[in-house]
Amino acid sequence: MAGGEAAKNSGELGEKVVARLLEMFGWVMPDSGVSIRCVLNKKHGSESKSKLKHGIDNVYQYKSNLIDNTRQDVLISVKCRDKYPATESGVKSKFKEFYEDLSTAAECYPSSELFKRKINGTKARKKDGVIFWIDRNESNDSEHLSLLDKLDNIRVEETSALDSLTLVDNKRAQFLFEAISFAHQEYGEQNVEYFYIDTGLNNSSIEKLYTGKQLPMEYISSSIIPFSVNVNGNKTLLMVTEELFDENYLKRLISLAQSFTKDWSSEVILVFPDYHDMHHKDAVRNAFSSFSSDEFIKKIKLKKLNPDFRDGVFE
Repeated sequence: MAGGEAAKNSGELGEKVVARLLEMFGWVMPDSGVSIRCVLNKKHGSESKSKLKHGIDNVYQYKSNLIDNTRQDVLISVKCRDKYPATESGVKSKFKEFYEDLSTAAECYPSSELFKRKINGTKARKKDGVIFWIDRNESNDSEHLSLLDKLDNIRVEETSALDSLTLVDNKRAQFLFEAISFAHQEYGEQNVEYFYIDTGLNNSSIEKLYTGKQLPMEYISSSIIPFSVNVNGNKTLLMVTEELFDENYLKRLISLAQSFTKDWSSEVILVFPDYHDMHHKDAVRNAFSSFSSDEFIKKIKLKKLNPDFRDGVFE
């Protein structure tokens, strides 16, 4: 009884955590608690018992802003546990279990009513999977725990049911939360939109959007989240990165910002998790000096993602 109650509470917590993140993503009104009839009973069942249905925690469908004429169906699995497995083999074993559960559901997803739902302006379709694997234990700096290094060489059975699979562990969820919260708190949520980059696959639409309130699926695993911010009627490019400050990486970000803006922004804000005005002053000057466009360099400001009371006092 106690174990069942603990699992129920953990599941409800995970659902609330993920619902909050999806709201921040601008993924409005996803279908939750989706049940899909299994049409591959023999394959998905066991020798003694046929599979009757699959459960998917959330399904979000939208028209992509990064790929022309394409709808994306994102199948979301939420796993909330008290502590990640202590060993690499334990992490791999659990991940394979979660992956198999989602991928088998994806194989039967085309038979569902959700799959048949129409989205105007789309001809092609992508099916993407996202596994939110959350460690709910709040001890030992757990919000920054990452599992990716333990999954480097993992082998899972390939399936054509999913075009991509993304794992959101504590570290990834924390970065997404911090990046979006920073933008909203610094500039006001009503003034912030996600910036949609040119991918080479989104150039033909005459209705192309460069900004919007909807986070693209592809950004969930990106180390940089780009935003377009309206500051007193002026457009600002805001780029928040999870990478620690480095002179060469700063140069890459500046080059990226140049390619993104095409002169539409009056200011460029680059945000690092560890930027410090005094400690990084010389590296910033060196990076700036390697660019010939003084006019663009003058637009750039650097900030720290989560500043403390000592930051920002050095010029």
